[in-house]
Amino acid sequence: MKLSPALDRPTPVAAAIALLALASTVCAQVQEPQRVEVTASKRTQLVIDVPYSITAIGAKEIADRGVTDIQQMQSVVPSLFINQNAPGASRIQLRGLSQGVGYGAALVGTYLDEISLNMPDAQRSLDVPLFDMARIEVLRGPQGTLYGDGSMGGTIRFITRAPRLDKFEGSVEAGFGQLTGGQTGWRANGVVNVPLSTGVAGLRLVAGYEELPGWVDNSASGAKDINSAKRDFMRAKLLVKPSANVEVTAMFFHTETDTKNSSGSKSDRTIASYIASPTRDKTDLFNLVANVDLGSVRLVSSTGYLDRRIDTTAELTAVYAGAPFRPLIMPKPTSGGAYRQDMSQKITTQELRLESDGKGPLTWTAGAYYRKTDTHSVTSDVWTDSTFRLQGGFDGTGPTNVTQTALFGELTYALSPQLSLTGGLRSFKEKAENVGTKLPSGFAPPGTPATRFDDRAEFSATTPRLNMLWRYSPKGALYATASKGFRGGGFNSTATPRNYGPEDIVSLEIGNRGSLLGDVLQYEVAAYHSKYSNVQAQDLAPGCTPATCQALTVNSGKASGPGLDIVLSAALTKSTTLDVSLGYSDLVYDVKTAERNQGDPLNFVPQKTAAVSLSHRFTWAPGLPGMVRVDYQHSDPVKFIVRNQGVNVTSNNIDTLNARIGVEMPTWQVYLEGKNLTDSNSVTFPGIFGLPDSRVAPRSVGVLARVQF
Repeated sequence: MKLSPALDRPTPVAAAIALLALASTVCAQVQEPQRVEVTASKRTQLVIDVPYSITAIGAKEIADRGVTDIQQMQSVVPSLFINQNAPGASRIQLRGLSQGVGYGAALVGTYLDEISLNMPDAQRSLDVPLFDMARIEVLRGPQGTLYGDGSMGGTIRFITRAPRLDKFEGSVEAGFGQLTGGQTGWRANGVVNVPLSTGVAGLRLVAGYEELPGWVDNSASGAKDINSAKRDFMRAKLLVKPSANVEVTAMFFHTETDTKNSSGSKSDRTIASYIASPTRDKTDLFNLVANVDLGSVRLVSSTGYLDRRIDTTAELTAVYAGAPFRPLIMPKPTSGGAYRQDMSQKITTQELRLESDGKGPLTWTAGAYYRKTDTHSVTSDVWTDSTFRLQGGFDGTGPTNVTQTALFGELTYALSPQLSLTGGLRSFKEKAENVGTKLPSGFAPPGTPATRFDDRAEFSATTPRLNMLWRYSPKGALYATASKGFRGGGFNSTATPRNYGPEDIVSLEIGNRGSLLGDVLQYEVAAYHSKYSNVQAQDLAPGCTPATCQALTVNSGKASGPGLDIVLSAALTKSTTLDVSLGYSDLVYDVKTAERNQGDPLNFVPQKTAAVSLSHRFTWAPGLPGMVRVDYQHSDPVKFIVRNQGVNVTSNNIDTLNARIGVEMPTWQVYLEGKNLTDSNSVTFPGIFGLPDSRVAPRSVGVLARVQF
């Protein structure tokens, strides 16, 4: 499930227009932009030349903040909100678009180098460890042209470091942290780079292990810290350059997370749990990328394979405890019920594209894409005192097998050295199927046979994008974007309604980025308006209760609203930097439906997010450099509303404060770090139907040491 916002609307957009106008006039007096390169448009270019909103987070900033996954980096990106119930159970939301709690593909595309990490069931976004990353690129707004289905809110690209072909090098880091009222956690990571043949081939090996501490106590059994977890990963990247015009990269990535229990709890950080709810999440991924320079064009081939298995148990004792179920299936005070799912997904992808050499006024990219997902899922109910089945389990594709094909292209024409126009189009077709067997519920007469289901559907769409970029000065750029995003429909596990249809979003955006005062102040301001149609939202089938029916997805009308992103970075002195990011999204329903009232916000989306960071470099003593930084993050409350079920719950404001201080020598560093220093206990994901709330992890204080060789 998710949470959202709804407040005053035109004021932030009016402020954005004023900021854009002011920045345009002032910035026209300064020169030459900071040289930050990205590959968001599938070709290397400066950030200032990207004609839409983008945040690029480099390796240095990732290391400075001491973060391990994107969930801890969300405050750096305006309008990004990531809700995490447990390690690996993240729901990524960007610019007001929320994945919900039913079925359905992702609304934010995620990529590791050239391979998509999105899955048909988007309830658990794959956690990517950030150790040894080159950078993270967050593309805000619909990215349907180059990145396709699942990029309605935007796209997050994790770019790993390429092997060096000329130098043996590596690093090792280890750290620990003590949670207030909880356990001590620790982690260790290492990387080694080996040039196999100078200038021709190199291998980069990265590995890590982390013990994630628990802090939730079981008031029913007396067990302490039941939500601890373990996570490990390994990444190998081979780079081969057999000739001057050919480059081949092969990457293997493995990660596994074992969680003992979910992290939901009451305000005192306890929960009465009668059935353990462990989750094992294992992924193996392979990506082979070939770049061939053919002279005037470049050929790029990306072949990918992703194998993910998720075995999870979700305790639903509180849901099943109401009449008439408790006397039937929970006769003892220690009775418990849970929902069990074992799911595997195997995804094969292939992308071929041609890119022009970038010479002359006309540049272009054209390509074809294929993706096939094979899913197998087995679900069942688990009871401590009985095998009575409230909901019929199923064995099948659960929920969907998907085959997708697409053709795409993008063309940019420079009308002058300062002004360029870009047009893009993606046409794709998706075939979905849901095949399997559903077991009868415990209410069915004895001998009731299992139900065989065989659902099939096709969805197709064409998603255009138009961009304008005006480099009105060497250090300033004004851009405007009109773009469309699309997400296919799918199938519910309930009989009514069985299917839900596709949805789409159209976004109009104007933005300005650049630097002022001799690069002392760098900024980006973007105002946008979104129109969202056939919104896929969460509900329960008519006549159902949470105990007798699973959450399902329905098309729930239209939504629209404005938004605003602001990013500022100010060099207060040569050694002190202040960073600010602000996000505002007011996407609300335009029509009244069974599930929503007009003006209701989308579920699980905060209206405003904000972050302020202050970093300072100094000298502890001659020859002993040091650093200190403080990071503050804020997110508005989120809502979960299903009107026809009488559900309208809200989370809290989330305000957290993190800090680091350390010694930074050229070949070694040591840091003292604290997270959630105010020990906030805010609700991040409100519990419904009797389920517990998810909360911010308690205060953590620890040490991290790193050595380079």
